[in-house]
Amino acid sequence: MFFVSKAIAAKVEASGSRLATQPRISIRKFLEGFRDSIESEAVNSFWDSRAKGKLRTRAEKLGQECLGLFADAKLEKRGALIREATSGIGFVDVLVTFSSGLVHVVELKILKGNKIPGPEQVATYMKHKHRKEGWLVFFDARSANGRTIIPETFKRAVGTIRTIVIDINPVAPSKLAN
Repeated sequence: MFFVSKAIAAKVEASGSRLATQPRISIRKFLEGFRDSIESEAVNSFWDSRAKGKLRTRAEKLGQECLGLFADAKLEKRGALIREATSGIGFVDVLVTFSSGLVHVVELKILKGNKIPGPEQVATYMKHKHRKEGWLVFFDARSANGRTIIPETFKRAVGTIRTIVIDINPVAPSKLAN
């Protein structure tokens, strides 16, 4: 197991007995909450023009910043989110830890076509961080017609990579068939 530094664990522990009164949060629940927030409040933030299919420059970095804001609000004193953590010669987009100190490896990717980026990268980070589970969060910018299905998991020698897909290019409600 890989744990965060003693300083971060101490900060989380110092939050006191409030932890016992708050509902337990899992990494899946946390990332699904992030997905729901982006899909309901921030889709247009990723686009210069959805009509023209033009994403903002550095849209993935924007997603990382949104996750940082979400974590700050949701985790309060129950955990920490660390951006751009060193892993070998690369940088994990995000490490998330809750009061247990257990680290979750999270990589963010923008989906523009049917090629699925990231599984091998996450597997490498999982190996470096001694984790059997990692997370790939996809910001799906593809048009609704012709999307390939993203697997819920990828199996690799080091463990399982789980996915969360955030639809940042939904069909407008006015265009839906009744």
